[in-house]
Amino acid sequence: MPLLLLLLFAASLLPAQPPGSFANPLLEKGADPWIVQDGDQYHYCYSRGGSIWVRSATDVRELAGAPATRLWTPPEGTAYSHELWAPELHHIDDRWYVYVAADDGNNATHRMHVLVSAADSLAGPFRYAGKVSDPSDKWAIDGTVLEHGGKRYFVWSGWAGDANVSQNIYIAEMSSPTAIASERVLISRPDRAWEKRGSSAELPTINEGPQILQRDGTTHIIYSASGSWSDYYCLGRLTLTGDDPLDAAAWTKAPDPVFEGTEGVVSPGHCSFTRIGGQNWIVYHAVPAPGGGWSARYVKMQPFFWENNIPRFGVPVADGVLLPYPSVAPAE
Repeated sequence: MPLLLLLLFAASLLPAQPPGSFANPLLEKGADPWIVQDGDQYHYCYSRGGSIWVRSATDVRELAGAPATRLWTPPEGTAYSHELWAPELHHIDDRWYVYVAADDGNNATHRMHVLVSAADSLAGPFRYAGKVSDPSDKWAIDGTVLEHGGKRYFVWSGWAGDANVSQNIYIAEMSSPTAIASERVLISRPDRAWEKRGSSAELPTINEGPQILQRDGTTHIIYSASGSWSDYYCLGRLTLTGDDPLDAAAWTKAPDPVFEGTEGVVSPGHCSFTRIGGQNWIVYHAVPAPGGGWSARYVKMQPFFWENNIPRFGVPVADGVLLPYPSVAPAE
């Protein structure tokens, strides 16, 4: 679908509210963006300077200027003191949880860890609740939570062994918000040509950043593929076409990227999803020009639509393009 038609379609889905607009970027600097809605609040969770932070606002456009609150800083000398990557903030039952990858200063020791709030509030304090690992205890990053059929599952990116050769997507059942209760199951490896771009004999192939997207009983995992350091980072899609999420054969991979770069928007990837005024939005990072690499990443967002329960993201919208943005009344 051409970009103009996509934008018009998105605008037609918005409820009749006072007019508004939004133009990218959302944040001038940032990576692995995670935005979660909580009533009339939107929370942006991120890592910076060895700590985990959150910014909150009733209007997503105001997150860039919202005050930053430090949620947690790890103590020195632990297995999780360094390289805090891609924190995700989840509200489960009556507590807030932060899932984050961390290591002891050596990337090979990256594992998933979880923090929990003392009460049903982001005011904290947050305490370290442990490592989230399956029995293999292999390298792991980008963990997220899937709820399906009355059960919870942990989905993450990890290595098959102890060598940085390929990052795969794994899933395991959870016994609680802080613990895994089963062996891990491999549900995706970078086996398509478009998933291997930017890799080499020295650089691994990549499947990472899994994100859950559900609608009317259909479950998708939107993940990032190709080298995040390259100009080819993009998004792929796994769809649960069977009944059991722990059955690898129950997941079907889309044959092509579902969201990839253009001449003006390079390496879009590692996304999250939110709703604004009844419309679905994808939030992602990209780089403004070829060769930008990790240091140039910044955060963008745009509406997307559904077609027969399949998300259609269109193409990344260029910076400065005005998108329809609804006025959002506070939740009653």
